[in-house]
Amino acid sequence: MKKILFVALALVFGLVSCVKDKPYPGITITNVSYSPTAVTEFSNVTVSATITSFNDFTAKLVYTVNNGNNELVMTAAGDVFTAVIPAQPNNTTVSFYVEASNKDVTTTSATMSYTVGAVPVNYNALRLNELNGNDKFIEIYNTGNEAINLNGVYIVKDGTTTNWTGDNSINLNAGEYLLLYSVDVQQDHPEHPANLIFSTGLSAKKNVRIQLFTPAGESIDDFNLVDIDQNGAAYNYPGNQAPASYSRNADGDWYYSDATPGAANVDGENIVLGLEGGTPPTPPTPDYTNIVLNELNGDTKFIEIYNKGELDLAIEGWYITKDGNETDIKWTADATVVVPAHGYVLLYSVDVQVDHPEHPENLFFNSGLSAKKTVRIALYMADGTERDVFTRGTTGEWGQTISNVSPQSYARTPDGGDWKLADPTPNAANPATGDDIPQE
Repeated sequence: MKKILFVALALVFGLVSCVKDKPYPGITITNVSYSPTAVTEFSNVTVSATITSFNDFTAKLVYTVNNGNNELVMTAAGDVFTAVIPAQPNNTTVSFYVEASNKDVTTTSATMSYTVGAVPVNYNALRLNELNGNDKFIEIYNTGNEAINLNGVYIVKDGTTTNWTGDNSINLNAGEYLLLYSVDVQQDHPEHPANLIFSTGLSAKKNVRIQLFTPAGESIDDFNLVDIDQNGAAYNYPGNQAPASYSRNADGDWYYSDATPGAANVDGENIVLGLEGGTPPTPPTPDYTNIVLNELNGDTKFIEIYNKGELDLAIEGWYITKDGNETDIKWTADATVVVPAHGYVLLYSVDVQVDHPEHPENLFFNSGLSAKKTVRIALYMADGTERDVFTRGTTGEWGQTISNVSPQSYARTPDGGDWKLADPTPNAANPATGDDIPQE
């Protein structure tokens, strides 16, 4: 009997050992972002995401405009998938999420949104300021001089989990702190607003990564502790457990320090070792030499401004003059005017405003523009520095009738290049080449 039982068990174990492990069916979607971050009515918005799975899968972008859902197939370059949301009218709010499916599961990202023509917000003054795995809180600090609305700002834990997203009720004033508690201790803070509770735990004795992102998915700050054992050994912390908080000293670096939730940090003595990414990324320096006059047309009467660079650039206070009269300003950019990277801002003359009823009122210049006269159009920065100029005519006597080039444009060919005579392409790429502009 014992022999029969042994043989039976051997057969069972043999069968079990032959069973192949089933591949993990899950899909991971991370690093969702969109560009440009300052969206104008002429902006096609590229959404990108990193998607991984052990099984074959498909990915799509689902976006909503005016309560209507639209779907786009995403294209892959390695693990990075992209799709382009077409340009929408000003004041349109577009929400979207990424969805990926394999034969076993369907996974979606968190929903993100942007509003077309909204004044861009500078999030660079925000900082992760204090993290506490004992009392389980995260503190954000506004280091700047202006209030920042945190609608859409979000936090990711350990590189994968979005555990908090701000809403439009949260305004963080200059010099103020925003305190977020973990859902694990929500019952200990019954008066704390529900929208200031994050959805994961926070450990005082494990490696942890907490990242702060703009609504567009750009990194603002990054606390990335990768060697907790090093700290435990160096400072004799039993079980590697932080005695209180990780917090920023006055020098901007992370230290172990006493907890000060919602208040100014106390400088600690023991710096956090094994920390990667703890220094906020240095924002790229705007290069305003990338902003140029790009196309002028005296037939349909428009002026096009172009951004040759890789950064969206706000040009509030910039202005245009005509025919050398620097005190007669024909147009001034308000706070909503942003020239997207490799994109355009199109201005029409008030002479043709009736022909463009949907064009924003702040993008009309107060002058005519002729296809058959000498002319000088100059673009100035807010401080009065001349940034770019177009002239036609050699006498310097502006407004004199000469040859008519209608319907062609004065255009940089290609965009940002040399001035030539070319077919008009308002708010689109100029031709690669053109003809010489007649000067008389």
